[in-house]
Amino acid sequence: MNFNFNPLLIALATLVASDAFAQSPEAAKEAEDRLRIDFFIDAELSGAYRSHAITRILDRDNNTDSEAFLAPRLTIRAEARLPKSAEVVVEIENARLRSNLFDSDTWGTDANRVIPGRADDFEALVEQAYIRVDNLFWNQLSVKIGLQDFALALRGPGDSFFADLQESEFALVSPVAESVTTGSLYGMRAPDGTTPATAGVFRDRADAGGARLTWNVAQKSLLFVDAFWFTTLEGGVRHADERFYGLNADFLIPITEDRPSLVNVMFSGIDNDRAGSQIWTGGLGLDFSPMAPVGLDIYLELYGQWGHYADTPAHGVHQRAFAGRAGVKLPLPLPLKPAIEGSVWLLSGDRGDPDDSTNRDFVSYENINEALVVEDALYGLDIDSNYFSPRLRATATAKLFNPDDLHIELLYAWFRFHREPARAGGPGRSDPARKIGHEIDLRARFEFSEHASFSIFAGALLDSPWLAARDAFYTRTRRAFIGGVQLNVGF
Repeated sequence: MNFNFNPLLIALATLVASDAFAQSPEAAKEAEDRLRIDFFIDAELSGAYRSHAITRILDRDNNTDSEAFLAPRLTIRAEARLPKSAEVVVEIENARLRSNLFDSDTWGTDANRVIPGRADDFEALVEQAYIRVDNLFWNQLSVKIGLQDFALALRGPGDSFFADLQESEFALVSPVAESVTTGSLYGMRAPDGTTPATAGVFRDRADAGGARLTWNVAQKSLLFVDAFWFTTLEGGVRHADERFYGLNADFLIPITEDRPSLVNVMFSGIDNDRAGSQIWTGGLGLDFSPMAPVGLDIYLELYGQWGHYADTPAHGVHQRAFAGRAGVKLPLPLPLKPAIEGSVWLLSGDRGDPDDSTNRDFVSYENINEALVVEDALYGLDIDSNYFSPRLRATATAKLFNPDDLHIELLYAWFRFHREPARAGGPGRSDPARKIGHEIDLRARFEFSEHASFSIFAGALLDSPWLAARDAFYTRTRRAFIGGVQLNVGF
């Protein structure tokens, strides 16, 4: 729902009609450029269930049962377009996933803060508050300053393999696979005075404050270069102020008009103050859409990391990690508009050996939630490093009442640890199992109208020796399940 508040209209309301219609088109255009404010409201209500194998690992507790919970989200966004190609944006959203770094009682499943009766159930957070100015110093240069989103998404929104600051966790807080490993040097430790066995896994979302400069080189809208600097974490127990900065270049190749191909080159740094971490990442991405067959999409992303991952100032830990994925998506000329996508993913990982002076976990601000159980940050385990995964996805679109109002997606993925985490099977186990398991997910979304939709989702992790070996948490199962429904309304 867009509300355009034009100050000129308020003034015109006090004048006679003849004066209003006497305005020239040039004057009207000048008035329109002075100020425009748009309001957007988006609400989402999700009801989800997850089995005890997931909750016990997230809570690091053998007494946690399965749970059902609500995950409501309300986003209010105001965009003010100012003269001279400037824009101010303020966005407020409640916290669906939020932990306090200094309070381990908010970790694990308690990070889903939607339990009625808590003071911070629906705490409103400023997600974005920034000003963007185009052509500030010279033509084709855009400057964006403030609390803002920043995503390096090769294939579109929600597909950020390396960086999506508004939707990711802190980079220097290790993934679930490491956090649940007893004695891991690199896992985020509970503050003094808490019991690590019941502290839970730290889960949160980073908020990025900083600046981004974008240069449209040669005014051809084919080459864009970004320079960025963000603070993602201000203060902490062991991992103090965390920063993310670097350069990114996107080169568009207009092989097809509808969807140009893209070549991406990125170089970035991630560091913090107290621990002395300094991680460098170089990346190359390719998203290729040939002219025939129409709709074919071939993509590749490769990243390498080096530097220092220091757990304490006195103990230097080298960073040596890599990540990559490659895939092909092929639409089929059949009824229901089906498409098949196959891909292979590999992210390096670490064993968590405290005597090893090298961290091999890939460190990122990823926003990959394809697999509900293994990868999803809100509902599942959010394992975002140390795995090998071939996967196959099929999509289709059908008609119930209106054309293309039903969207169906089926995903199969096989997961295995790239490196077997030490003691992943619990105390005394020498065979913690490298195989995470097979995951099958189903998502279906029905669009009532352009403003409302209803979705169902279900995911199952099957035949998982890793889950069965979690004897420290008494999962005693090789299966895990997530399911739920979701209602979206937006104006």
